[in-house]
Amino acid sequence: MRDSAGMDDFMLLVPGGQVPARFVTLDGGAPGVEVEGVTFAHETAEVPHGLVAHTAEAHRKLDDLRRRFHVTSEASVFPFDIQEA
Repeated sequence: MRDSAGMDDFMLLVPGGQVPARFVTLDGGAPGVEVEGVTFAHETAEVPHGLVAHTAEAHRKLDDLRRRFHVTSEASVFPFDIQEA
């Protein structure tokens, strides 16, 4: 994983709160998002911005975010809005 050139940190916004995040480039060149040290695929086909977990660590972090922000959806894509930091 490497930082995306020219991409700033941002606040990941969900209805129950917000958390610092940043855009990254995943191995293989795919766009990603890092949240609290955990990387996710950045989904933009189904929603404007969404997280997709492809590792056990990412699934645990999504479960943690759902719990912390009282998100009841178990959808495979975790939608979010952005606010530039």
